[in-house]
Amino acid sequence: MVTLSKKVQAGTIGLPVGIKDITRADFRNEKWIQAIEAKGYRISWTRSAPCPCKPVNEQTDQPDPNCPLCKGSGWVFFKPDGAVANQKIIGPLTDIQAKLIADNGAVIHGIMTSLAGNKTQYDSIGPWLAGTAMLTVRCENKLGYYDRITCLDSRIVYAQMLTAGAPTALVKPKYPILQTNLLRSIAKTFVEGIDFTVVVGDIQWIAGKAPAEGTILSCHYLTHPTWRIVEHPHTVRTTLTKFKEKQPLTPQGTPQDLPVQAVIKYEFLL
Repeated sequence: MVTLSKKVQAGTIGLPVGIKDITRADFRNEKWIQAIEAKGYRISWTRSAPCPCKPVNEQTDQPDPNCPLCKGSGWVFFKPDGAVANQKIIGPLTDIQAKLIADNGAVIHGIMTSLAGNKTQYDSIGPWLAGTAMLTVRCENKLGYYDRITCLDSRIVYAQMLTAGAPTALVKPKYPILQTNLLRSIAKTFVEGIDFTVVVGDIQWIAGKAPAEGTILSCHYLTHPTWRIVEHPHTVRTTLTKFKEKQPLTPQGTPQDLPVQAVIKYEFLL
């Protein structure tokens, strides 16, 4: 049992007796917001929530791999409330950028720092690439765990295996293609403009050039980087303001939310 001193009572607040209040200055939150809006990246923000599909394993809560809603990922995505794509604020968008936003996205500005590619040795087989960064957005944009973040003005390299469908069917990569660097099967290398074209991020075969249905393709391309929020250590940050406050909410000032910061990680590394 802890015995409280007679001089210190549980729940005591305020300065000790004999100590005068110090001169204080309010945090200029509007300056921080100004920096975010003026210097921040244009990003597409999509909110996420757990899928209501019934887990196929009660011990691990593994989502249903045949779920038509989440496609086995365990997460559903939706557009943030009140999201408005104001062209006067965000500027012109390409067809691919507009497509990303139309798919449950909202355009906001965010400052990205501490971009890391540190390799940490987790086992003897090989290194693991962190692929993390810090994202700071204004307080109105309440980021949540596993939300999807796509940087609309940056490009990264991505490579994946694709499977050719019917000759007239589009081949849809994991992320929209901005530029192809390589597309080939075991037997042939396909050339953009001769064998295929890229239509709003998807591959479309030119008549007579499509490989046989079911052909495995190696595709190396540029795309907009996509992250997921994996930690949000600074989602609750508040300051007390007195300047120009006629009736402060508390004797120390009125609580005001500060910009939100979260840790993001490349989606394809999760």
